[in-house]
Amino acid sequence: MTTAAAPPAGPAAPGPHADRSSPLPLRRLARSELRRILSPKPVRWALYALPLLLGAFALAAYLGHNTDMATAWREAEAAYGQYTEEAARRPGTAGPLSAQYFFDDPRYQLTKASFVDLRTVLSGVAVAALAFGLVSGGTDWASRVILNLVAAEPRRARLFVTRGVLVAAVAAATALATSIVLIPLLLVTAHLRGTTADADAHFWTVLTTIVLRGALLIALVALLGYSLAMLTRSLTVAFGIALAYLVVAERLVRDYVPSLTEYHFSGITFAVLNERLLMLNDKTECVGEIACAAMREGTPATHAFLALACYLLPVAAAALWRFTRTDIG
Repeated sequence: MTTAAAPPAGPAAPGPHADRSSPLPLRRLARSELRRILSPKPVRWALYALPLLLGAFALAAYLGHNTDMATAWREAEAAYGQYTEEAARRPGTAGPLSAQYFFDDPRYQLTKASFVDLRTVLSGVAVAALAFGLVSGGTDWASRVILNLVAAEPRRARLFVTRGVLVAAVAAATALATSIVLIPLLLVTAHLRGTTADADAHFWTVLTTIVLRGALLIALVALLGYSLAMLTRSLTVAFGIALAYLVVAERLVRDYVPSLTEYHFSGITFAVLNERLLMLNDKTECVGEIACAAMREGTPATHAFLALACYLLPVAAAALWRFTRTDIG
């Protein structure tokens, strides 16, 4: 007669149906989500193309300026001559002006043009960040991969917040990298085709402030796009809402609620990236009625960020509630 051996003492090995509801380690979750938000082909193509686009932008700035001041003054004198002839034919219809008024400096003036160029580029990056947030929040719903993600990470709030933070961080890092690459290119352009006069410590302080503001703005815009996609659970619907807001809402606000035009996305972006209040300039270049309204009103960056928070917080809160409190199937 044989006796069965007793099993060894100690904890039992997990079986094939062991509980898998324990959360993933945060570092592993972050690495997994970072790979996921950077994996879509449009995102990777955009990141690869960014240095080329910046180089093309800097090349256009280089080719669009020169140091031929004599020709510029001759054109200004000719324009002034036409003006004085017209004023002589129509007395009292024109005020006193000089040739200086008609002079268009062909040089790349770093202390003026760099702010305009930086604002132009970062405004484009902000729109791209909105699309990046929409893709990061909506792609997994269309492919139903979100079911596997929730099964691997049962704490939905943790998953939502981790991906949202990563989306904002990637967008902010992209904005900073864009500025770090663009500013030296503009500096080279100013040395070769313009002037760096008045580029003192105050100028560089203001430029750094604009760069940091832009990074924060772009991070929040990407987070807004992510929250909108997570709320609608449809990439197509989220893109439709964003497009309708950017195109249709601008016209409606401008026509029916003109007092709120500066708090549209265009006005918010311009106010955050506007150097006029920091440099104590009378005006700067603006494109579009809403951006120019923000310039005329002198909208502070603080007000612009508060307006952006009014968009972001309700959408993010609703998206978090729906993701954690409702069925995702």
